[in-house]
Parts: sequence; structure tokens; C-alpha cells
Amino acid sequence: MRLPMMIQSTKRSSAARPHGEYKRQLLDEIVALKPATLLDVGCGTGDLLVAAREAGIARTVGIEPETQACVRARSRGLDVISCRAEALPFEDRSFDVVTLDYVAHHTENLPRALREASRVARCAVLILDCWFDDTLASQRVARRYDNWLKRRDRKSGYVHNACPTAIELISMFAAEEFSIDYFCRLILSPLDVAEVERSARGLLENDDDPIGRLELEGILDDARRDGISDDGCIVARFLRDGEAADTA
Repeated sequence: MRLPMMIQSTKRSSAARPHGEYKRQLLDEIVALKPATLLDVGCGTGDLLVAAREAGIARTVGIEPETQACVRARSRGLDVISCRAEALPFEDRSFDVVTLDYVAHHTENLPRALREASRVARCAVLILDCWFDDTLASQRVARRYDNWLKRRDRKSGYVHNACPTAIELISMFAAEEFSIDYFCRLILSPLDVAEVERSARGLLENDDDPIGRLELEGILDDARRDGISDDGCIVARFLRDGEAADTA
């Protein structure tokens, strides 16, 4: 484990959120392994695949269950297969590196998805996901708001689970031939409480959910007192012992 990193954000607009920086950090971790092949599980419209290709990775493949995202990714010239993370249509150790980029908390059966990722990875599985620093009041508020939003999504039928902790990821992975390294990072980026309130109340406009409304009021009261800030990230690296992706 590496020590958590925190950077104080001095200026921020609603468009300047820290997630892009976290994604660049994931790309740096990928490139450092010098892979020739990469599989991105839950690739969406393919932003990570494009970045990996531009970074010089020879073969990049994505899997994505959502039809519209697949169509968009393929329109960008990307190799994307429509399937689920829990059943990857590849042979064992087919790719040097396998990534889950903000996908873990959207996966219906995460332990099975991680087993599949470890099966098809020759050298490494890299996971980027959300993380909250509970030592900070604004982050505790953010976690409560995040959980509130996710419960609403699940009521609508979406797979949107709580963000996995490092211990949960490690216990779910359960592959003895991999060594494990992870770190957490937070760019402390305050959110506009009024903007959060407008967005949240908009979600409740046509929803008769008194319990949800009451819970939201408590979250907003705490946000006005303590602030609310964007989530940080966890980057977990599972490296297969004795393997190196560098084929040069």
C-alpha cells in the first residue's frame, strides 16, 4: 500500500472536476507496465482505449454490455465486443493488462468479474474506482450523498453499488499468484452546495419518496455546515508473480 495523497484544489469550476486527473494516473500506471496488449472491461465509448492506443499500445480491446456505447466506440475505430464482465470470451492470459476503469461499482457480480479479469490477464489487472477520505467532514457528506444517489439508481433498475474498499477488492480478487499494491488519492475539490441541492431536488420532483426526501434534507444540512467535496480515487494493481508485460 502507498500512502494516500491529497492535493488542495485552489480554483475550481463545475467543469473542472478531478476525475480526468485520476484517469490520467491510471493511464500512467498502464504505460509503466509496457504492455503490448490491453483489455478494458466496461470500456464505455472507448476513451481509455483511445488514450492507450495513442500511448503506443499495439492491441487494445474493450468489452461493453451497453449497445449504444458499443456503437459509439466502434464508430471511433475501436475493437469492442458486446459482453459482460462476468463472462469474458477470451482464452486464459490473452492480454498483458486488464483494466476496470470506474467499472467495479457498476458490476453486478464483482467477485466473478475479478476472477474473469485475473484469468485473462497475463501480467496485471488494474482497477480505478471512487474513494472517500472519511477523515474529512466534506468527504463524509460526499459519501452519504453518493450512497443516496446510488440507492435511487438501484430503485430504477441500474447496477450502481457502493464503491468497493481496498480490503473488499483484495478479498474478492483472491488470486494467490498475484501480488497486490494500491494507493488512494484525493484532489480536494469543493462542490457548490446550491448546485448539489438543485440537482438533487430535481431528481425528486416527480417522485413520492418521503424517506428519500428526509434523508436528503439531512445531507444538505450537513453540506451547508461542513461542505461537500468530489470523491477521490483508489488505484489497485494486481501483478502476476514472475510475469512482465515488457515484450521489447
